[in-house]
Amino acid sequence: MKTALFYIFSNILFWIVVHFLSSILVHFIPDKFYNHKNIIFREKKIEIKGLLYKKYFFIHKWKDKIPEAGKFLPLHPFSKKHFESKKKEYIERFILETCRGELAHILPFFFLPICFIWNPTLAIIIMSLYAILSNIPFILVQRYNRIRLVNLLRYQFSGSI
Repeated sequence: MKTALFYIFSNILFWIVVHFLSSILVHFIPDKFYNHKNIIFREKKIEIKGLLYKKYFFIHKWKDKIPEAGKFLPLHPFSKKHFESKKKEYIERFILETCRGELAHILPFFFLPICFIWNPTLAIIIMSLYAILSNIPFILVQRYNRIRLVNLLRYQFSGSI
């Protein structure tokens, strides 16, 4: 029983630190990195202008039900929960924040192998599933919203981006 508690508490602590650290680290990367044309963040052909997320993941039905933590950190507070303005500057900032949010949910995958050090095989599988389930939905939402926002910006401001 003591060993099970060790794994439970060490993994809970590990993931709290990883998520917190990831959310802090992304704020120390210069804003110019968070460009929707960056290879990491740009739209891929497979995304079919966001249709992939709508048709196969039904993202429009659940995306507003997941938590959004953009205002929790005082470094660059910005809530992506609601779209609040059609001004170009606001849309551009929203796009930047979707990139920042996506990276914050990509980074935990780089930390994941660290917990392989102390975990047995079953726990490694569970931790890997946790990493997937706790980050992929957020990455999908960021990508889906960014595609829509970039298209809105192009439409509203005649391709000025």
